[in-house]
Amino acid sequence: MADIHLTTICDVAEVIVHDVPDTPGIAADIFGALGSKGLNVELVVSSPGRKHRADIAFALREKDVDSALRILGDLKERMKFESITSRSDIAIITLSWHMLSGQPGSAGKLFSALSRAGINIEAISTSLSSISCVVRVAQIDKAEVALRKEFGIQPES
Repeated sequence: MADIHLTTICDVAEVIVHDVPDTPGIAADIFGALGSKGLNVELVVSSPGRKHRADIAFALREKDVDSALRILGDLKERMKFESITSRSDIAIITLSWHMLSGQPGSAGKLFSALSRAGINIEAISTSLSSISCVVRVAQIDKAEVALRKEFGIQPES
């Protein structure tokens, strides 16, 4: 696997919008409102809906959490979601390379490496060329070492 990149982001926090209506336009309203105020979302994870309700979790820079919570608070009554929670003890580690989706077993290899290192994955997001995992910030260095070893990635100088 050539040209593999490993990146970490440690100054992030997670915000979860709980029990939102599972209807068209909800995500557009949430992320449109955040974007219109200049907030950039690093990662989004949505749970499958149940009884026409769902949770939407996202990560953004820690410095933007208070603004995000205010914006979402202003939307709560109109959008009829249950609650908002946040936490700042997380980090994101991302493994990316061209044609990742054409490499069977890549996700299993990544998850196994983190498991062997004793790291619990809090959330997963994938694309055609990357796999991102949310882990505890206290474990990010250990996660980086495990993935560099597993995938033969040299530290950048």
